[in-house]
Amino acid sequence: MKKIYKVGVVGLGVVGQRLISAFHKNENIQIAAVCDYNKNLAKETALVYGNIAYFSDYNELMQQNEIDFVYVAVPPAVHYDVVMSAFQHKKHVLCEKPLANSEEEAEAMVRLAEESGLIHAMHFPLVYEKAFATIEDLISKNSFGKIKRITLKMHFDQWPRPWQQTNWINSRKQGGFIREISPHYLQMILHFFGPVKEVKSYVDYPFDSQLSEQAVIAMLTLENEARVLIDGLVGQAENEEISFTIHGENQSLSLINWRKVKLANKGKEWVEIMDSELVNSKGSLVEHFVKRLNNEQAVLVDFEEGLQVQRVLEQLIR
Repeated sequence: MKKIYKVGVVGLGVVGQRLISAFHKNENIQIAAVCDYNKNLAKETALVYGNIAYFSDYNELMQQNEIDFVYVAVPPAVHYDVVMSAFQHKKHVLCEKPLANSEEEAEAMVRLAEESGLIHAMHFPLVYEKAFATIEDLISKNSFGKIKRITLKMHFDQWPRPWQQTNWINSRKQGGFIREISPHYLQMILHFFGPVKEVKSYVDYPFDSQLSEQAVIAMLTLENEARVLIDGLVGQAENEEISFTIHGENQSLSLINWRKVKLANKGKEWVEIMDSELVNSKGSLVEHFVKRLNNEQAVLVDFEEGLQVQRVLEQLIR
């Protein structure tokens, strides 16, 4: 008999709504309850998914014994409270990135996660994309040769973007593009190339102490001595561009705006790789989370890996 797992979703913003739709499409998951501080939004979402339970206080959701796991999609400053409550109520956890709002919070979350014996995973969507699988394949074949440099460019004509108008995304406490965008790529760097041993970072903040950064220039030195250049900027004239580039002695790869992949062989021009030519992904996050719930082997980014990302992130911001 097919096992059905019941999820409680805490946080119903843009990202939360995106993944709740994926839960709804999975035959092994039933959405049991939703929660958002905006009670009207919680009620509207509950009606869409079958007139399920809805709350404006996540503690009430945690008390629902039928819930097997909790998806945490609230702003970063609230991750710690919601995740710790979930573990205390014996719920498995899937959490948005970054893991926490400080290294200390992240360490405490990892400790409780490990003590609880419960499943803990994070939503890093690039891990489940073809680009990630393609990079993994090229590294396994040593196609890049020696890594000469890695660069991450994050340029935004405006921040927050038009579709991100929330009361926290541009706050210095928990917002900004360093916290919102760079964790995706820090996770890839750590996964593919190993630990970071040194971070030198220069961040420009606006005069208003409540607002998030406007620019960053940073250099990461990895334990394997490869270096990563990070160039972040808000307010330039050109359109938004996010690019992650691996510069190898034999081959280089650039991932542009999340999905476009370009390759360059030694001495040759960049060539865009069509989607059909990329390596197939390993499946979706939701599929792999269900596998882990079934005690099967799964591809998940756990809280320990999230903590390693958090440590580099905090050094970038400091």
